[in-house]
Amino acid sequence: MAVVDLQLLVQTLLYFCIFLSGFAISIPVGVNTIKFDGMCILYAVFAKGDGISKFRMQSSSRANCNFPVYTSVFACIFYGLGFGCYNAYAVWKSRANQSIGSAMWVMPFILINSTLFVMLLINACMISVGYKVFCDQLKEYSGIFSCGDGKNIKWINMATSDTFTTGDYARLLTVAQIACWTACLLFLFASCLGILRFYRNRRLRQSPSDRERIGQSEPTA
Repeated sequence: MAVVDLQLLVQTLLYFCIFLSGFAISIPVGVNTIKFDGMCILYAVFAKGDGISKFRMQSSSRANCNFPVYTSVFACIFYGLGFGCYNAYAVWKSRANQSIGSAMWVMPFILINSTLFVMLLINACMISVGYKVFCDQLKEYSGIFSCGDGKNIKWINMATSDTFTTGDYARLLTVAQIACWTACLLFLFASCLGILRFYRNRRLRQSPSDRERIGQSEPTA
């Protein structure tokens, strides 16, 4: 039975988990924006109604919702899928050559993963804090006890005077928050594995025999 590089295998699984988390972030946030007639509810501002409705909600900047969506699409879905496949290929090659991991680029991926970790951390904070601001004000102005109960309220678009239903926005944003914080941890773990690989490769190159074997291995990057 062929033995594969265990660290490469773990990295491959991490990237595919990051890929899946991207959908769990972008879809709920995007669906909520659509359900609220294109309004972003993260950091939304509330005020007392004018007799037609009990309260009025002013949408926050669309950037508060677009940034988490686009970041998760490019940083998680595209990047996770691309480098998941790249590492999967390296795992397959490691069945015949155990030193294949030592011939791969490491430092660029450490820097990229660290940068994306910071971006996903910002995403997670934006979603969590923005949703809390929305819930606190909704409960204050509507009188409901649970933020999720807002799905039973008749919402009115003040710009068009059209009524609409919001759906279960609380569950969707809970999923988005969990997925975003999970993606942060996955990128942090991927960065740590990259640092571990960097020092591991450094030690291997200090040995003449290992350096000769690495030099003869087929580069994958």
